[in-house]
Amino acid sequence: MQSLLPKRHRRLLFVAIMLVIAALLIPSEKKSVSASQRQTIDLSAKANNIQEVRPTDSTSTNEPSLDKLQSTAIQHEQVEEKTPASQPAVEQVAELSPNQAVEQTEEQHLAIDTAAKSPAAAANTANEIAQTVDESTSLDPQTSATDNTVKVSDAAELIAQLQQGKELNLGVRYPLQLEIEPQQALEEPEHFYTLKRQTVKSGDSMALIFSRVGLSARTLHDIDQLGGEARKLRTVHPGDTLDFYLDDQDRLMELHYPQSKHQTLIIERDKQDGFAVKVDTQELEVRTNFAQGTINSSFWNAGISAELSQGQIMALAAIFGWDIDFALDIRKDDSFMVLFEEHYIDGQFAGNGDIIAAEFINQGDVFRAVRHEDGNYYTPEGRPMRKAFLRAPVNFKYISSNFNPRRLHPVTGRVRAHNGIDYAAKVGTPVQAAGDGRVTKSGYSKYNGNYVFIQHSSAYVTKYLHLHKRYVKTGQRVKQGKKIGTVGATGRVTGPHLHYEFLVHGVHKNPRTVKLPTSTPLKGKQKDIFLPIAKARIKQLDNTKRVLLAMN
Repeated sequence: MQSLLPKRHRRLLFVAIMLVIAALLIPSEKKSVSASQRQTIDLSAKANNIQEVRPTDSTSTNEPSLDKLQSTAIQHEQVEEKTPASQPAVEQVAELSPNQAVEQTEEQHLAIDTAAKSPAAAANTANEIAQTVDESTSLDPQTSATDNTVKVSDAAELIAQLQQGKELNLGVRYPLQLEIEPQQALEEPEHFYTLKRQTVKSGDSMALIFSRVGLSARTLHDIDQLGGEARKLRTVHPGDTLDFYLDDQDRLMELHYPQSKHQTLIIERDKQDGFAVKVDTQELEVRTNFAQGTINSSFWNAGISAELSQGQIMALAAIFGWDIDFALDIRKDDSFMVLFEEHYIDGQFAGNGDIIAAEFINQGDVFRAVRHEDGNYYTPEGRPMRKAFLRAPVNFKYISSNFNPRRLHPVTGRVRAHNGIDYAAKVGTPVQAAGDGRVTKSGYSKYNGNYVFIQHSSAYVTKYLHLHKRYVKTGQRVKQGKKIGTVGATGRVTGPHLHYEFLVHGVHKNPRTVKLPTSTPLKGKQKDIFLPIAKARIKQLDNTKRVLLAMN
């Protein structure tokens, strides 16, 4: 009988008999579904609509199908005829136990279920299955490449079909199309310029500065024609700096003109070989700082000891100048505290800002000021620190003599300047202080009679002459409207009247026409905005004082 069957048929029959005996004697621990009981999976459906297909028949068996095993054995026998040298590999595949065959089948179905979830997963799964089939059924690489592999030229078309939900062929390799990003464009080479810095001197012009740098008048003309911000170059001042950036051909590429510590005017050459202008503004960080000082010798020295700048000392004196005469009123042990802004750029100090709140204690009197958004300073209650003046400090009947620098004196008959206004009124008519201030003189003289001089700030002084009585003393502080005396006829006069003078920085002005400073308290919405800010600032001052006191 053996002579009647070829060698390969005898081996096939032997393998089949052994597999059947193994299937009967060794029970399987895993359940598998026969090929006839599995439903077909439509891989052409869209990924979000595909669901895993499970067998509905409960008659599945633990044993592998005999037909399936025989078919697999026949395929391996055919491969053996083509490649006799690979017989050991075929025998190894054929000698798989039933459990191992079932596990392979289950793994393939799990891979198919995973592939059904998305087109990309399907492509990867197809590649894995194709690789498995190729390794187990074909030992000839050329034959495998011919039968089971898609040509690279068809890869793009197949991937497009996969994305559109077209049917996938089980066991076929689908190559992955890789998208290679184009090489990034090379960065432009870095340019190096020569810096020539010019400091504006007295008598300099832009033409002279450009000539010193070696630039032509044509270049200056082109820049001047830009207009707008470029016109600021026409008004440079001594001490200003100009930075010229020149290329290797001595052409102007950029011109930098600092306007402030955080703003710079820039003129730069554009791609059309012309010029463009812009203003570079750096972000300004504002911080709050404080200073405190006690006067021992002078207010100026106390300010320097408190590390205030000269500008801050002058600004502090201007804020309280309406209430305090910094030349005559300052006493030892007077004190002050200041909250002010500091400016920083990129973490670097760039200068001091405005004083936002301040307190000055002079001879026991406490004065406080808070800066409002309009730039002016007010008391915490909203009254302006800058005081106003009464246009006329007395209720008069008529003006007996106007302001006249070349008036003929009614008593001497000589031409003598009349530096004030004479308000005619009955003796005893009250005379009021024209504004808040300090009485610098209260006395009597042969020509002026009873007189009162009031210093209102470093700039303003008012004088009241020929009074019948005086009600204030030298050094006394007065408020606007306070009764300082009464109309009289003392001194060299021809009748009862008030001689009233108004001086600005020591120069006599016509009290009727001089432009007087205004003093309008905050009202309405502005007051509602200011009061919470003032309360917070004053609280900040008080807290700082307590901390400093605790530290001392």
